[in-house]
Amino acid sequence: MLIFYLILLVLSFASLDSNGFTMAQKLEAIGGKGGKIWDDGADHDNVAKVYIRGGHEGIHYIKFDYVKAGKSINGTIHGGLADGFTQTLELDHLNYEQIVSVEGYYEEKTGVMQALQFKTNLKTSEFIGYQKGTKFLLGVSGKIIIGFHGSAGHNLRSLGEYLKTLPTKSELQGGVTGGVYWDDGPNYDGVRAVHVTFTETHIRSMDIDYDQDGQVALCYHGMKNGETQGFVVDFPNEYMTSVEGTYNHIHEGNYLVLTSLIFNTSKGRTSQTFGLVTGTKFVLESQGNAIVGFHGRDGGSFDAIGVYFAPMVSS
Repeated sequence: MLIFYLILLVLSFASLDSNGFTMAQKLEAIGGKGGKIWDDGADHDNVAKVYIRGGHEGIHYIKFDYVKAGKSINGTIHGGLADGFTQTLELDHLNYEQIVSVEGYYEEKTGVMQALQFKTNLKTSEFIGYQKGTKFLLGVSGKIIIGFHGSAGHNLRSLGEYLKTLPTKSELQGGVTGGVYWDDGPNYDGVRAVHVTFTETHIRSMDIDYDQDGQVALCYHGMKNGETQGFVVDFPNEYMTSVEGTYNHIHEGNYLVLTSLIFNTSKGRTSQTFGLVTGTKFVLESQGNAIVGFHGRDGGSFDAIGVYFAPMVSS
């Protein structure tokens, strides 16, 4: 009878990185015994591509290419080279496609992986290899896999994972049909500063200085016609935690646009009010989380705003 591994043993509890965010969680490798231990680590934002070499004896090797700060990292082959078939799985990481689970089979007698199937937030691959032996499942609901480890000899013997909590994406607030949609994504460590341009009636643009591995990554959205003011966050000692604002119809075409913005931090600081508080109020906030990205709409005005939240643990 096939044994279904629905619960994975946690080897290390989630701890904090240097910025105060929850680090990746390492779960025990599942599969046969033997072979040399390998570990790709968790210092990646995402998986870009999976290479699998298989044959009649099972999976010969596996290789992962990763993405870090927008740059591709070529992985290392884990296992042996032999005649057989090679299949690949490419992830659309630019559109934030991420691996959420891996299902597979391994042979208990030989200890060799027989088949693997990858599920992402966008699609599910076919089984690569032969579905025989003991079945297992890697993955935890609400989390993504950003790295792998395991063991291998002439064949792949076991496979384990590094997990991170899936960032959550808020709905847009404001004019959700006007302008052009944009999305900075959730792969930043935090927000260092914002610079908002506004007029007497509405918000025109916003510059965001993100932190990405200790470096500033600048994103700009909207049109700089008006007064510009900024708000600086003492990152990594402080995090942006919420955005308040208002939106209303303006006389110029009767468009629904943002009329004001206010930003709050983990230290209880509140920015100045950008723009004029008028119209419908909104708050983007998630308890225990920090803002790590923005998305929205803009045209001639700043039409709408949304955020990405990631877990933060207080020091």
